[in-house]
Amino acid sequence: MPSLVVRSLISVTLAASTLLAEQEEQTRSFPSPDGIFALKVSVVGEESADAKLEVIENASGKVVGDLGTDYSSIISDLKVVWSADSKRFAYRTAGLKQWHTKVYFWDGSAFKDVPLPEDLPSPEIKFGKSDGGGGVKNYGGGEAPARWLKSGDLELLSQLTEMARASSRTYTATLTVTIGFDAQDHAAVKSVTKSKTRLDLEP
Repeated sequence: MPSLVVRSLISVTLAASTLLAEQEEQTRSFPSPDGIFALKVSVVGEESADAKLEVIENASGKVVGDLGTDYSSIISDLKVVWSADSKRFAYRTAGLKQWHTKVYFWDGSAFKDVPLPEDLPSPEIKFGKSDGGGGVKNYGGGEAPARWLKSGDLELLSQLTEMARASSRTYTATLTVTIGFDAQDHAAVKSVTKSKTRLDLEP
């Protein structure tokens, strides 16, 4: 009888441990250059669809920026770009077919959302001569932060990937968009490079 009780206790303990493991919080942290702040991304449980994003003050753990939620897939491929003075950062949102860049500025007490211009320039794919006439399959695209310039401007890398149905070849086009910010933190497009197209996949 005692051995049966022991086996039962072990089973209960293992089940509880498994449940706790499934509910464990997956986290990634992206510290600012000065180490004062960090963008924290957390997902509770393997089956969760949402990731929580927040900026914390490292010394106190205080939340100084509530960025809301995004798809949980963001935790594995999130790209964060901090400015050198740790007062600004940008990150790429999740999404398989469409993604965007979010920007936040420090206002002295918290990080605030700074909207980017709508309808940002996007690249144009130049298909090979044999790829016309059959239409295309859109694999998606969007813009991601590349770097902050010394001027305070932000460079974005915009990308678009499509497959030419006539040949089943896949192409990706990219261009760089430079965003400037005025004294009131309003964003505007300052410059755009020409599109560059590369052949990604031969059939």
